[in-house]
Amino acid sequence: MVDSGNRQALILGAAGGFGGAMAQELGRRGWYLRLLVRDPARLGRLGLPEDADIVVGDARDPALVTHAAQGMDAIVHAVNLPYPQWDPAMRRITAAAIEGARASGARLVFPGNVYAFGRQDARPLHEEAERRPDTVKGRLRADLETAIETLGREGAAPVLILRAGDFYGPTVRNGLTDMIFARLAKGQAPRWPGPLDLPHQWCFVPDLARLTADLLEAPERLAPVEHVHLTAQLFDTQRRFMEMAAAAAGHPRLGPKRLPWWLLRLAALTDPVARELLELRYLFDDPVVLTGNRLQVLVPDFRPTAPERAIAATMAAHAQDVRPAQG
Repeated sequence: MVDSGNRQALILGAAGGFGGAMAQELGRRGWYLRLLVRDPARLGRLGLPEDADIVVGDARDPALVTHAAQGMDAIVHAVNLPYPQWDPAMRRITAAAIEGARASGARLVFPGNVYAFGRQDARPLHEEAERRPDTVKGRLRADLETAIETLGREGAAPVLILRAGDFYGPTVRNGLTDMIFARLAKGQAPRWPGPLDLPHQWCFVPDLARLTADLLEAPERLAPVEHVHLTAQLFDTQRRFMEMAAAAAGHPRLGPKRLPWWLLRLAALTDPVARELLELRYLFDDPVVLTGNRLQVLVPDFRPTAPERAIAATMAAHAQDVRPAQG
């Protein structure tokens, strides 16, 4: 275990994919954890330290977040909501996290994504790439990151924004990964809403949590506003990723199938999540690939998990979801 030096972290959304992985990683390293969640029952599967301080409440409440942030070295803003709830909820949650960081001086950690960049147009998306959002969700994410960056630029609190490919891992459950891992766990063929033979960049979330913890434990290396891209796990085709998942599930004959966009458009008539996904079609038709050098500069010894191991661990967690209860 890494000596945490009695460091303390507040995690907003600790029951989610990135938040859960951060709670597990920092807990293993001996950090004192304060976890703000709406449903503490969802924390049970994470195996967290017994001395973790559980705060039940709404991350949109700035007074609650500010109170919980007192004495913390870091605030991990790991809340993510279904697309239809993003505006205004994500704006309010981010504003509360910013207020908490401003009051406590804790470093605010935020997992960014590629939406704020807009369409790639063959641009290399390094840490300093220009943000040119051209979707509703992209403009919202750009607004959130700009507001967070203001903390560091004003000297109120340091900021760490991380970016990576699409999340997967034992703690991650969402519509995209469920089309692969959850379906395979039920013995169904994986599906994907885009061409199967284009490259795709994935992120094994425990790797991102481990990188984030490494960075938090070396604060002297970080700029007041730090951006870091985790550029690992770029698959030459999405088909290859899904075939590896099928093999890990013990169903190598369950070949991946493309989910046609007309079917999603039909689903969008009644399903608000499918309706929101249509706006992001460009990410499936024109692969977005992250580059950058901050990781090599800041933590040159960092090594991501081998894809075979990462996919197997993710598949095992999804298989546990559908395993019948004993007794």
